[in-house]
Amino acid sequence: MSAPAHVVALTEALPYVQRWAGRTVVIKYGGSAMIAPELSQAVMEDLVLLAQVGVRAVLVHGGGNAVSDMGRRLGLEARFVDGLRVTDEETMRVAQQVQIGGISRDIVAGIGRRGGVALGLSGHDLGGWLRATPRKHMSRATGEPVDLGRVGDVSRVDVAPLRRLLEQGVIPVVAPVAVDDHFDSLNVNADHVAHAVAAALQAERLVFLTDVPGVKGPDGAVAAEAAEATLRGWIADGTVSGGMIPKVEAALDALAAGVKAATIADGRVAHAVLIELFTEAGSGTLVQAG
Repeated sequence: MSAPAHVVALTEALPYVQRWAGRTVVIKYGGSAMIAPELSQAVMEDLVLLAQVGVRAVLVHGGGNAVSDMGRRLGLEARFVDGLRVTDEETMRVAQQVQIGGISRDIVAGIGRRGGVALGLSGHDLGGWLRATPRKHMSRATGEPVDLGRVGDVSRVDVAPLRRLLEQGVIPVVAPVAVDDHFDSLNVNADHVAHAVAAALQAERLVFLTDVPGVKGPDGAVAAEAAEATLRGWIADGTVSGGMIPKVEAALDALAAGVKAATIADGRVAHAVLIELFTEAGSGTLVQAG
């Protein structure tokens, strides 16, 4: 009598579980994976399972759409320049309320319901562990400087408190809100926070959960793997375009800063994180140096 399919799957996963035990993985959580309840539940289950088998996982979440929705309800219309959100003081306060007081807390609760232990973090916590400087932006249309308000670029990540949490089996849940040297809030792109945290931790893998199946090559097919030089060429010739460019650039920046590899995964597939780490097929496109 052959073994049941789920037993076979567990046996096949064993070498991958052994490989990833004790390693650090950073997951950028956004898009459909955050919105669809069944996908959100799958991500929480993945995180708890990773922690149970000894994988040190950090979750960085987005939430820009939720910030825009709440702003509209409060009479604040979202403004963007070259795709970047203009964040005035009122919008920054809304972003804090939604991302720190809402999304992070919901994720921590979801992990707790499944038997895991998580802690929501922003730059205000742990002595200002996530620092940023105000972003200087030049308009693509006019070439003139544009004031984006409370928008920042990560300048420093203090990983010591993160490592202490991970050693204790705690899953850090990071909101993309950093602080400047005066502990005033700065809104930071979540992809950039994920790559900065992964680089500072020298993570084994950075996984972006997106709303696409992966990076498509010139033939229109999703590439299972792509080297750094190949992706830079695809950006230059227009093969990679639009909203995929920031994801690819964040992955490449992470590699340049010491992350071993990055994956642009399909977050519309339930348990995409486990599929990526614990199966041969993986999920989406694996980006490696070279």
